[in-house]
Amino acid sequence: MTRSTTVVVGASVAGVRVAQTLRRRGHDGPVILLEREPGNPYDKPALSKTVLVQDELPSALGTATELAEENIDFRAGTAVDGLDLVARQILIHGEEPVPFAQLVITTGSRPRRLSQFDGLRGVHYLRTRTDAAALRAAFIRGGRVVVIGGGFIGGEVAASARSLGLPVTIVEAAPRLLARLMPTEVSEVVAGLHRDHGVKVICGRTVTGYRGGSDIEAIELDDGTVLPTGIVVIGIGTVPDTAWLEGSGLRIDNGILCGPNLAAEATDGVFVAGDVARWHDPTTGFYDRAEHWTSARDQAAVVAHNLIADGPPKHFATDGYVWSDQFGVSIQHVGRTGPGLRTERRPTKVGRGQLFVHLSGGHVVGATTFDAPSDLLAVRRDLASR
Repeated sequence: MTRSTTVVVGASVAGVRVAQTLRRRGHDGPVILLEREPGNPYDKPALSKTVLVQDELPSALGTATELAEENIDFRAGTAVDGLDLVARQILIHGEEPVPFAQLVITTGSRPRRLSQFDGLRGVHYLRTRTDAAALRAAFIRGGRVVVIGGGFIGGEVAASARSLGLPVTIVEAAPRLLARLMPTEVSEVVAGLHRDHGVKVICGRTVTGYRGGSDIEAIELDDGTVLPTGIVVIGIGTVPDTAWLEGSGLRIDNGILCGPNLAAEATDGVFVAGDVARWHDPTTGFYDRAEHWTSARDQAAVVAHNLIADGPPKHFATDGYVWSDQFGVSIQHVGRTGPGLRTERRPTKVGRGQLFVHLSGGHVVGATTFDAPSDLLAVRRDLASR
């Protein structure tokens, strides 16, 4: 085993898993883990749920002490400025560059912003524990909440705010919630869940402006509707965190382009995992990008293997598993959805949950469940066995 230095940029779930897996599989070369945020690396799914409702800290992915015990050189609060592929160095603001023999980029993504709200007090994005703490404080102070964006994060934030007794409105530009991810039948169940808990759901409308000075007082929609609010949460998706890589020579197009083995294209010894990766899927011939915890974890395992294995490289393949918890209901999905598929509701094996299967040519190619984990697991196992 060589002692060449491996640098991992981004202490996300993918980054921490890569570093830990390298060590646990016997890699004895230096492993350096760089992270922009201060403090211990942490798991992000709870930020939109229990962290907002119960004021608890997100689970640590590993403390600095634990990482040091695994001989991982974890450097929190490190502002990475750029990448020099020729010199094989990571450029650090105000510090000496960090050289590498092998590089793993796991910087994740950042929220897509609405520039018209920049600088306004009362407007929130949710991506870090600092964001969550600020939003939690706003919820505790109270007020009307408007969530712009009807995806999973928007739905989770709306459910958290409503569980604290706040009046909540979701505004979604698409004709229905989760329109980019789920079929109409599933969207209707999610919208019904929110309405049953007192959330006002407005779809097919866009935000055109706001009222207020330095503090948000209301937002305006394209049909003239004015929604009074002191708390706006914008959850309209994310963009890969690649700004620091401008001019590096990496191929970037809605993420870092990489092969099915997650090696960055046209480079040597550079791998990518998590939200920032856009990999070539040989089964479809297209590039794909996933923004889910499970994909990041699984990609980390593939990258760690390919960094140190002597045999043929592993290729990443995903079963599309995602989950969300809203109003105490567990929403799970696996497999495919999209144009050309038919969705039908089927009886669940146990309990009062709901099961929707997605079919192509009469064959089940995906499923979405509400409080029916055993049914979801059965479909997931069936898909994996094919």
